[in-house]
Amino acid sequence: MADGFCLDLLGPLTVRYGRVPLSAGPIRQQAMLAVMALHANQVTSAEQLLDLVWDENPPSSGLRVIPTYVYRIRQTLPPEVALERTTGGYVLRLPPGALDIDRFESAVKAAEQAKDPSLYRDALALFRGEPLSGLPGNYLAGQRRRLTERRDDALSERLGLELSAGRFADVVPELSALVAERPLDERFAAQLMTALFQSGRRAEALETYARTRSLLVDELGVEPGQGLQAVHQLLLRDLAEPAGGRDELPYSGATFIGRTAELESVVKALTPGTRGAPPVVAIDGMAGLGKTALAVQAGRRVAAQYPDGQLFVDLHGHTPGREPLGVDHAVDHLLRGIGVPAEKLPCDPAEREALWRSETAGLRLLIVLDNAPDTRAILPLLPGAPTCAVLVTSRRQLSSLDSSLRLGLDLLAEDEAAALLTELAGAERVAAGDAVDELIELCGRLPLALRIAGSRLRHRPSWPVAHLNERLRARLLTELSGETDGVGPAFAVSYEQLSADQQLMFRRLSLMPGKDIDRYSAAALAGMTSTTAEDVLESLVDASLLLQPRPGRFEFHDLLRKYSAQVMTTDDQGSEAISSLLQYYVRTARRSAAHHHDLLPEDCDHLDADDPDVSQDLAWADAERANLVAAVQLSEREGHDELTVPLTIAVAPYLHLRTRQDELDVVLTAGLAAAQRSGNSAGEARLLFLRGHIGQFRCGPAHGVCDLRRAAELATGEAPALQSHILGSLGYTVGSLDLHSDWPDLLRESLRLAQLADDQRATVSTLGHLAALHARQWNFAVALEYYEQALSMARTLGDERLEPNLLNGMAGCHLDAGNAHPALQAARTAQELAATHALEFPLSYALCHLGEAYRQLGWHAQAVETHRRALEIAVDNCTYLDEVDARLNLGRSLLTHNCRDQAEDQYQLVLRLCEDRQYPLGIAQALVGLADCRESLQPGEAHKLLLRALAAVSDGVHPVLAGRLQDRLAAATSGRSA
Repeated sequence: MADGFCLDLLGPLTVRYGRVPLSAGPIRQQAMLAVMALHANQVTSAEQLLDLVWDENPPSSGLRVIPTYVYRIRQTLPPEVALERTTGGYVLRLPPGALDIDRFESAVKAAEQAKDPSLYRDALALFRGEPLSGLPGNYLAGQRRRLTERRDDALSERLGLELSAGRFADVVPELSALVAERPLDERFAAQLMTALFQSGRRAEALETYARTRSLLVDELGVEPGQGLQAVHQLLLRDLAEPAGGRDELPYSGATFIGRTAELESVVKALTPGTRGAPPVVAIDGMAGLGKTALAVQAGRRVAAQYPDGQLFVDLHGHTPGREPLGVDHAVDHLLRGIGVPAEKLPCDPAEREALWRSETAGLRLLIVLDNAPDTRAILPLLPGAPTCAVLVTSRRQLSSLDSSLRLGLDLLAEDEAAALLTELAGAERVAAGDAVDELIELCGRLPLALRIAGSRLRHRPSWPVAHLNERLRARLLTELSGETDGVGPAFAVSYEQLSADQQLMFRRLSLMPGKDIDRYSAAALAGMTSTTAEDVLESLVDASLLLQPRPGRFEFHDLLRKYSAQVMTTDDQGSEAISSLLQYYVRTARRSAAHHHDLLPEDCDHLDADDPDVSQDLAWADAERANLVAAVQLSEREGHDELTVPLTIAVAPYLHLRTRQDELDVVLTAGLAAAQRSGNSAGEARLLFLRGHIGQFRCGPAHGVCDLRRAAELATGEAPALQSHILGSLGYTVGSLDLHSDWPDLLRESLRLAQLADDQRATVSTLGHLAALHARQWNFAVALEYYEQALSMARTLGDERLEPNLLNGMAGCHLDAGNAHPALQAARTAQELAATHALEFPLSYALCHLGEAYRQLGWHAQAVETHRRALEIAVDNCTYLDEVDARLNLGRSLLTHNCRDQAEDQYQLVLRLCEDRQYPLGIAQALVGLADCRESLQPGEAHKLLLRALAAVSDGVHPVLAGRLQDRLAAATSGRSA
């Protein structure tokens, strides 16, 4: 933030712009600024500010002092930093990174993820002394203590990383100073003892413990904590006993890349136990993640703490061609590892296990149990002595094992995967670029796959990375096979150990259309009940063959999905499974759609007893959105036209509601293709209606009229309700294009058909269209009558989601008639209902009307703020007309607020948008706005703009606007003549 605004609290409060310091005012003003900064981008009430800044001694003026201080603070801030007054209080809006506390926390987070001491140093360098030094008040004193503790935490983490890297002598001077400065902080004392001891200064290490213990006892009356005592005991043991014992840890390969955080957590957890039991660490995850390599690396790191030996047993839980190692054989191996001769081994298995626990009672051993099949194979092998440690690896989640740390190993990070490839194949072969990124993606960031790919490149110097990628795309699992193992064989062992139900589910999941799935969709694929399906899915997660990114959702790793598809070729029920899944989606999507849109209500299928309840809110559709889109595409690709059409009809309005316009285009294209291919004229009419109706609001009326006309032709003879919806939308669209068109006849017919079908929703919709077009003709009394009639009917139906659009229309009528107060009430109610039901489109218009009401009432700052919020929502909606309307309103409020240049920017944007889409009404409105901006300074230029605006609407697009422009031009001409 060197080039922008900075507010620094990690020391004396300073305010600067770039490198130029700004005055922060007297101490009490600084205190208020600090409080606001600590609550940045949050509303703080005046009462809170008074309490936090003045504590128990507020000034006699009480709350009246707050605005004065706020005004003074505003004077010190640059324009891009807003200190705003809201209905709830005050909010200081800081740009990202402006506050040094935020920069510190971001830097610490990056350091934690990277385990990089230098990043911790960068973070700590932001402290310029005592945080908030010199500022009064109990609140700021508490924040000072909090920030000091955060600094010490980061400092301790950094020093811990230095010690882990073996830089013992380097950190002794710094730790010595810290211990002298903070003699009661046991963290730094323990770290200094470790650094001194490992540097050969053993007497000083023990002296540090004695001195710290004496201070704790004398000043606080307490003994040192477990952490400091554990370090002391470890030093004493290392002094008393020479290292020795058997080392069975295997060779872990020449390359071990990444896993820094995981390695540190395992090493930390393997510290000799202080809880009366040995530390037990379990590492689990899917095949090929490098669990054994991580375990061996961690074992090497802690070997010195277990001088009586490091024992390693491969339990062969998932070894191709081998049965798991029996407990008897494993115990025998462990007993021989600690020197018990074969002739002394009892015959009885229980006695052998007892002997194992007895012989390890006084030893310091590290036992690595690799490739464990399950918890039952591990329990008899656990020693009882807290001086021992156990490290277990397994493909299964050993959730029933009483472990001090369970580490679910994940895929390599992208940078770690790239580093591994570079190490294996050479930097000259694996230069950064798209081909390497694709190779990492094809290998799924799985270490086993990356090692095989790297080996291929190393031994085939003529192969470019792109060539290997081409081979992988053609036959992924076959290519990722080594001489002795490979990805496919590793997965095959896990698959073969599954039960019949688990294998069936594993295979069928390859057919899921999207990335993830829930238990209901999985049940439809596998032909099970949802309860059984959930149990099977959870068991596949336990077996590390399935991921669970969040509760209730399941997905494959990419390579496992490839393997699942490979074994699915042996299942001849794939087509039936897909059909069952699509039928499930049609049932539930229809039921969900009936509760969140009214564009095309149709009979809902009866849900099966096992289907989920999707009637309450949009949660189901939100969770399944990507799957529903993929299901439509799958349905069309597989030739299920009879399912593609109803599924598209149910899904499309939801995607419009959630402003997923690209996905909406995809499903409508697929649905229309299916309808046309199957000769489903009614379905094609419905889909053309959806595309045309939604299209006119997205891109303007000209973009929907052709689809709506074709839909009307196809719907002739179909259900009256369908015809009513189509004709209603068509009438509104042609009326929006030309008020001299036949829109009244179309809307009257739409209303007749709706009443014939007794479809009250269609009636409400058509009444709304009639009202909107009468309002455009300035017939506000007629328009309001239609709106009131539609609103009354909507409330009779009891569906609040129908109300916001109608209330918005009423607000617009009142505003155009100059009646701000009833408009304000209608817009506020529309805003509340739209927000309650998450209706983004009506919310944008409600805020536009609310802001215009504020403007007409003279509340100009509120008008600008409200119109900015409307524009944010409109842009997020990706709907062209919403954006045009919001920018026009924002331009008007900015101009009224004397922000002429900003207003002109908004009108210029609207002009470009409308010219691109050939929307004459928007062009005219933008030109009128530009004329308003220039009228006082450039009257001649304003006159030309008004003439252009008149030309844009002179063909019946908006007769009322054309008439008003003619009157305005005539008055201007008359004024100049006079």
